[in-house]
Amino acid sequence: MNRYSEPINVVLIALYKYQNFPIRILHSVLENIDGVEPYTIFFKNHYTNDIRPSTPIEESLFREKITELNPSIVGMSVYSPYFSVAKRLTKIIKNSSSASVVWGGIHPTLSPEMCLKEADMICMGEGEGALIDLVTSIRDGKAYHQIQNLWVNKNGNVIRNPLRPLIQDLDSIPSAAYARDSFYFIGSNTITNNDPTILYPILDIMPARGCPFGCSYCVNSLLRPMYKDLGRFVRRRTVSNVIAEMKKILAIPGNKKEIVEFQDENFGTQETWLSEFETLYPKEIGLPFKIQYNPTLIKSSTIARLKKCGLHRLKFGIEAGTDHIRNQVFTRPGKNSQMIKIAHEIAKHDVKIRYDLIMDIPYDTEESLKETINFLLQLPKPLHFNIYSLQYFPGYPLTQKALEDGYINEEDVSIDSLQERMANTWGFAPKLFPLTKKQMLQNIIWLIVYRHPSDEIVKGAVFNDSFGSKLNLIYLNFKSIFWGKIREIKRLINKKIA
Repeated sequence: MNRYSEPINVVLIALYKYQNFPIRILHSVLENIDGVEPYTIFFKNHYTNDIRPSTPIEESLFREKITELNPSIVGMSVYSPYFSVAKRLTKIIKNSSSASVVWGGIHPTLSPEMCLKEADMICMGEGEGALIDLVTSIRDGKAYHQIQNLWVNKNGNVIRNPLRPLIQDLDSIPSAAYARDSFYFIGSNTITNNDPTILYPILDIMPARGCPFGCSYCVNSLLRPMYKDLGRFVRRRTVSNVIAEMKKILAIPGNKKEIVEFQDENFGTQETWLSEFETLYPKEIGLPFKIQYNPTLIKSSTIARLKKCGLHRLKFGIEAGTDHIRNQVFTRPGKNSQMIKIAHEIAKHDVKIRYDLIMDIPYDTEESLKETINFLLQLPKPLHFNIYSLQYFPGYPLTQKALEDGYINEEDVSIDSLQERMANTWGFAPKLFPLTKKQMLQNIIWLIVYRHPSDEIVKGAVFNDSFGSKLNLIYLNFKSIFWGKIREIKRLINKKIA
């Protein structure tokens, strides 16, 4: 029995991501605390190259819900591009309730001083333990200023508490919450209780935390040093724990799951874990599934084993099309020759491959882009890609290097600039300007992976200097721009229909 006659209300807020694992896990954590009523507001969803600002109606719906729930604590997950909307919503919370507001997530972890100008507290790193301590302290009327992972703004003085060790036993954490009556989804000027992720055909699951690599464009390059001597950075849930969560989701009435996607940078690299997965997954779940790896960790024998379990697609990051930029600029391991070899071995197992590739890299030259094209032409067909434009996140090693090398300036790494780029140029699309050969080659790379022109036509246009080759280069460039616009129009239409 709940011994608290008047439980406190705690509201969690996810920004621009309905499938927000940290917030859904924290909701489950709160459900297990006596004397606490948890609620979660999912404020808008993310769409590639179409992140729309909140509308007055959506902010009004948010204000009404905060007023109705009257929380004692509001926890908000903040990603750098959503800093501005987090500020606006925090002001609404302050004007509509007496709640203490705590920001968590990547941006507060990396830019705590900036975020403490807006929130009462920030949570650095993993939030489960800090949230439990904070909520129980406020529930019981006790001081909360010395809680590890929290930085607290107390009467204008900042109390900077140290990080607690990383959670080593991931099975001890409750699984993510779905389809709760205490969920609210705000978007397209409406609010609903219906959890849209239940209708998604993909069952997303996160079986691990951490990555063994420190690529310069990735947040792990900053998080790993932060957690030195605070426990293993890469941790994995047991197979039985992961399967139990999947069963719970599949048992939700009305779910439309057709395929599983494991959100894990390097799936099943431990032999004992992989062996148990082989035994349990086919008979307990049996759905086709997608995984991802750093290509340096892929083994053909592992792919053969996973294929028997239902492996449908594997994703790995090429990121840059040349060894020099990948290894020296991105500090990411892997060579083109190695990737070509493993890609052909994977294809022999009839497993689809989706590659990640980053464009708009200032270190690229005409020659490096030609090398990228030559590399792409050697991969097994058909090609399936995600192509992104390089983004500069505050404080990341790649951002600092690009600043030092003069490729970008401080304005380029401002929150406003990042927000604009994320909204409109997260995914790379062919561009007419600047009308340079470098831009043309980038456009043709897009054309190769999305429209599949013949290898002979591409080689003739890119690797020859005849007048006819130059005309073909121009032709392929404008063809990429045309099909890029068509693709964008189709995507917007499909979004509206959905």
